[in-house]
Amino acid sequence: MALRSWALVAAVGGLFVGSGRASADDAPAPDLKPLSEAVRKVVEKHYPKCKVTLKDQAISFEFNTRKFMIHEPLLTGEWQDAFEEVGPQKGGVMGGIVLCSGKYGGQAAVPQAFDKRYFVTLVLAPYSKKLDAHLYTHIKYPPGAPKEFVKELNELIDNFEKHVPAKGK
Repeated sequence: MALRSWALVAAVGGLFVGSGRASADDAPAPDLKPLSEAVRKVVEKHYPKCKVTLKDQAISFEFNTRKFMIHEPLLTGEWQDAFEEVGPQKGGVMGGIVLCSGKYGGQAAVPQAFDKRYFVTLVLAPYSKKLDAHLYTHIKYPPGAPKEFVKELNELIDNFEKHVPAKGK
């Protein structure tokens, strides 16, 4: 499955995906403000003009981006038609982070970096047993992005449960 644009993050962004244990007294979705603030600190340290937003249980950031035409191979090895995808230009960055219940069940093995030629899309989905949730994350950065940025953000995402209070607390 090709990871196209931020449509996936936007579609999931407004939802806190339930684990199937629905009841009238379910705890509200965890507070992502502390995590959003931690992400903002890391992002703005390396990209001072980048703005980080938290909306509808989704954290996003974007700076110096444009639309690219991306070609990707099908599972058969043939090339699919090019599609438009927003990505960062040199000196830019973008990302989307969504907290989803349960373990990651996507097709792609994660963590994994996808080379889109013009930029890299790093997909992460670390799981927290304490929260019974994973943090589905896409980070897009161009070649030559600060290695410290990628390392610091990756470490923050891997340890996200330190910044998200458990449900009902």
